[in-house]
Amino acid sequence: MSDPSRLRWTPPDPTQLPEWRAQLLDHLDDDRTRTTMRAALQAGRFTIVPSVPGIGASDESVASILLTKCERRRLESAELYYATPDMTALALAAAHTPPTEPVTLSRLPSESGLIVFGEPIGGYTEDAGAALANTPFGRPNASAVITTPIVAASWSVWDPGEVNLDRGEVRWFHKGAGSSGLIPADWSGVWITFYSPRGLFSGLPPETVIGTMRDGMVMTAGMIDANREASGPPLGWDNEMLLREGAPFGPPVPDTTDRWAHVLYTAWQLMAQQGKSRWAEVDEIPRARSGAKRDRRQGVTGSSAVRVVRVHSTHRPPPQAAQDDAQASTGRREPQWSCRWPVRPYRRSTCMDPRAHAEGGCRHEDRIVSGHIKGPEGAPLRTGETVHLWDQQPAD
Repeated sequence: MSDPSRLRWTPPDPTQLPEWRAQLLDHLDDDRTRTTMRAALQAGRFTIVPSVPGIGASDESVASILLTKCERRRLESAELYYATPDMTALALAAAHTPPTEPVTLSRLPSESGLIVFGEPIGGYTEDAGAALANTPFGRPNASAVITTPIVAASWSVWDPGEVNLDRGEVRWFHKGAGSSGLIPADWSGVWITFYSPRGLFSGLPPETVIGTMRDGMVMTAGMIDANREASGPPLGWDNEMLLREGAPFGPPVPDTTDRWAHVLYTAWQLMAQQGKSRWAEVDEIPRARSGAKRDRRQGVTGSSAVRVVRVHSTHRPPPQAAQDDAQASTGRREPQWSCRWPVRPYRRSTCMDPRAHAEGGCRHEDRIVSGHIKGPEGAPLRTGETVHLWDQQPAD
């Protein structure tokens, strides 16, 4: 029988994030990581793929080296953020409708970053056995349906030229739905990697067949659970995508990078909003001196401090409301906010240059506005349909 408590995503204490980054950096230096990435590339699971013609190695081998280098540099220079469960739920609530402004690089809280969310920002259901079918780890008729939560993201301004090889020019291809092809050299935007927790096969029957080990033996859910502590960092690469600067946001496609990017971008907007409409407050937790020394040895150039992003006290929901919502959550999908925000926050397109508005030369920017309840303070919340009362029978 499955143990629900072992299936839930349990967020770390924010002070653990620098150590998590250190483990990710070590993981990206491991040859086994590149082997796994080569298999994923062969299975078509990457959407951003580099190629170096005439280098004398397989496309997958070259791509795995370049992709791990890119992710490593992104994490080395990343500022660290932790979004509390309330902040995560707020971003999900506000992201129910897409951002109205186009992708704007100034929305990034830092040029590169790593953010871990206190609750999943989404997830997807997949048959792990079928996913491995076309890789060296596949096994005929293997089936293990699991729900994978998305709990973290790294990002950087797109600059693939930093990892060009001396032996040839790197060409970058996008293989996403509807926009496949060569990425132009002058392309501008944001590169995002989404992460899921490692070791969440727990709860499946231990004898469930997942695939095949390197030595040809059967791989089961029980074997994965038994080795999860030694299998690498707490987070694992899941998906990646590009956001083109100036591009509009379309309707979100559920359970895809498209939907998760809406939530991430909305979190950036909430963090940036200031003044009377301020949504977030940030506390900074410094890294211990010994840990900071380790970071420098690993080549970390970003701050070793962790920025904890909370909902501002003027908007923060009552603790009981947050507990009620958390109780209703599966811990593997995005939480609901029926108790925390009965009236969902909404977006308002704000003109940033009213004098040029009439001529169409102005710039508009999203402002996320608090959902509000009209009426006297303390009055019961009315959420149903409007009811019209008549004090006399209306005429025919």
